[in-house]
Amino acid sequence: MMPQEQYTHHRSTMPGSVGPQVYKVGIYGWRKRCLYFFVLLLMILILVNLAMTIWILKVMNFTISIHLLLRFNWLFRCCGMS
Repeated sequence: MMPQEQYTHHRSTMPGSVGPQVYKVGIYGWRKRCLYFFVLLLMILILVNLAMTIWILKVMNFTISIHLLLRFNWLFRCCGMS
C-alpha cells in the first residue's frame, strides 16, 4: 500500500479543539479506480495501434525506399514536375 500524503491543520482560535485535524491529500476510492482504468485503456490502445501499424507495414511490404519513392511520385504528380 502506498503511503498517503497528509498535512495537519492547527486551529488555535477554537478553545474547544482537542488536537490537530488531519486532511488526506490525493485521489481515493472510485476516482482512483477510474483513473487507473483509463490509464490501462490508453496503454492497451497504444499497444494495439503500434501492433496494427507494424502488421500493415509488413503485409504491404513497405520499406524505406518504397515509402520515399511513393512520396516523390506524389510530389511530382502534384506539382506537375513529370
